[in-house]
Amino acid sequence: MYLRAGNEDAEALAREKGWQERLKTLESALGQVPSPVDAFVRLDLAEMLNRRGSYAATLELLQPLTASEFSADVIFRARQLIADAHFRHDQYDLANRQYHENLDLARAAGDEYWTARAKDGIGWVLVEVGHFASGEFVDAGRVFEETLPVYQRLGKRLGEGMALHGLSRGAAGAGDYRRAIETAEAAIEVFGAHGGESYLQLPLLQIAMVYRDHGSFDTARSCFEAALDAADWSQDPYTQVNAALAYGCLLRFQSEAEAARELWLSILPTVDAFEFPRLGHETSGQLCAEAVAREDFKAAYQHQLAVQEYGNRIGVVSPVLQNQQMLLRNQLQRTQHLQDALGHLTAGVEASADGIFVLSEPEGRIDKDDFVVRFVNASAAEMMGRKPSDILHVLLGEVWKSPLASRLVEPSRRVWESGEPCTLDPIELEFREGVSRLYAVKIARTSGGVAWTVSDVTERESMQGEIVAQRDRLAEANTRLVALDREKTEMMGIAAHDIRGPVGNIYSISRSIKTDEPETRRWLNVIAGASESLLALLGNLLDVERIERGELQLAVKPVEVSGLLEEVVEQYSARAAEKRIAMRLNLPIVSVWAQADEGSFRQIVQNLVSNALKFSPSGTSIEVRALSAGSRSRIEIRDEGPGISPADRERLFGKFVRLSSRPTDGESSTGLGLSIVKRLVEAMNGEVGCESELGQGTTFWIELPSVW
Repeated sequence: MYLRAGNEDAEALAREKGWQERLKTLESALGQVPSPVDAFVRLDLAEMLNRRGSYAATLELLQPLTASEFSADVIFRARQLIADAHFRHDQYDLANRQYHENLDLARAAGDEYWTARAKDGIGWVLVEVGHFASGEFVDAGRVFEETLPVYQRLGKRLGEGMALHGLSRGAAGAGDYRRAIETAEAAIEVFGAHGGESYLQLPLLQIAMVYRDHGSFDTARSCFEAALDAADWSQDPYTQVNAALAYGCLLRFQSEAEAARELWLSILPTVDAFEFPRLGHETSGQLCAEAVAREDFKAAYQHQLAVQEYGNRIGVVSPVLQNQQMLLRNQLQRTQHLQDALGHLTAGVEASADGIFVLSEPEGRIDKDDFVVRFVNASAAEMMGRKPSDILHVLLGEVWKSPLASRLVEPSRRVWESGEPCTLDPIELEFREGVSRLYAVKIARTSGGVAWTVSDVTERESMQGEIVAQRDRLAEANTRLVALDREKTEMMGIAAHDIRGPVGNIYSISRSIKTDEPETRRWLNVIAGASESLLALLGNLLDVERIERGELQLAVKPVEVSGLLEEVVEQYSARAAEKRIAMRLNLPIVSVWAQADEGSFRQIVQNLVSNALKFSPSGTSIEVRALSAGSRSRIEIRDEGPGISPADRERLFGKFVRLSSRPTDGESSTGLGLSIVKRLVEAMNGEVGCESELGQGTTFWIELPSVW
């Protein structure tokens, strides 16, 4: 009747009319002076007025009944009703004093039922003090555990229902939410079966708040509506206001801020009419926070004043008005900064191609085996094929029923318990029924639960699979190529070995024939030159075959570099003179020694000097130089030829390489010499390199381990 617009049906009007008639009947039976005769009339009338929130009238009727001339029964009931009135109007110290006096009276009388009722009152004070201040819920639960079996044994069903309700309140405050639901449901059953319909709103409201606080919002909403209907039926303004206040919190949490504001504003007249300052304090605080959230600073200021006024009435110390204004202003500034930062963060999260889920912790839930979805971005909702509004604030198991869900839920529990993040990549999941894809998931603990960052990597994994397959195919092809190259080298080696003998004979015969005929001598020289070049090629081929077959035999020992260089320069001096190329040998005073195989070292220097002669034009010079460089001995062969391009330098030491430069006097080149040089140098733990610029000549260098 006080809160629910449009609820004035015939049944409600009939109840109101019956209440008014009973009130008149009791008032007419009331004597002018309190006496034992009309004591019970006063008690019944006070109980009715107390239920309707008439605080002052209730106390006025009851105070005379606590005098000693009245029976212990009357005194007990009067004190109990006085304590209940104080309790309903947040005067917990006064209520507690009355309950303790009644407890002493009940114990003195030896009345087990009175004792239980007085203890219940003390338990309810503990519940409210725990709710409003600092944690007396466990003690309250012990009180109701003591009184419940008393009521059950004595057959006091309404007392049993209230004790069960008290156990529910205490369990909820202590965090045992499953027991809170179970005991509240038991209270509903007792009230419904034994004429306690006017008390049903109490456990219904308790169940609603438990479900609201722990994520089952649809169930909570239904329970709140049932509690409000029951409170209307019982015409209990205290419970009506409590239910409306808590229901508004649910509405605001579900983004129905306007509906919450209207509901809270509608209960303030009832709060003031029936003097419920604590409920007014809480309601005004909620209205202030809601006004700040929508940046209605004027309304926030007015509600803040109301918070201060109600706080003063219930003994909550509030700052002076100036401090209140400063607090509100600072809070507004912080809120604005946070909103700006949250806006930027939200924009980034919403724009992310990754699905982002934020889930509440499973601890403390009615169903401890599940999470509650607190946030999803657009990509996450798209993954699940749902609207974000269909997912938010719902148990994960209700919106994601895939048998593969445990692959994420189980690791999420471990992350929540340990605080250590984890990454699952890749993992097969089915966010949409019948659609299985591969994802990379990062799970991290948040302040209130866990967060998932989910990336669809199906295409990536498919590409990686193709890359692996392609790599395997390339490896197989490379293996075949290596085998073919080895076969080719072996065949060339066999051919070179078989051809070398006949070609050697041709060379020897062409050089041994003596003739005075110029034409014959010219052709003999051509034959000798061609066979000599062919012998060099065959020798190179055989060297390559030996190296690649691992049959190269090296006898590394100290070699005098200076003497060997003198011999090679002398060997090629005649050829240099034919091309009018000056050969210069630059040796240090102290002989240079290196650790090398003498034959291989000689072959290396011959190759490099021969190359320098081939590519050097007439009128230039070639310098052969030796020096010691710490633990290495260095040999350099520098020419003044055309130089080598950067592109040619990159492939200089490969097999069968033909460079863009050509020999200057028509000499042949096999393309194997530098490849053999590199392999021989490296086989002796040395290094070989080239420094060149086009038009500036070329310097080849070798470094081998020195002897000292």
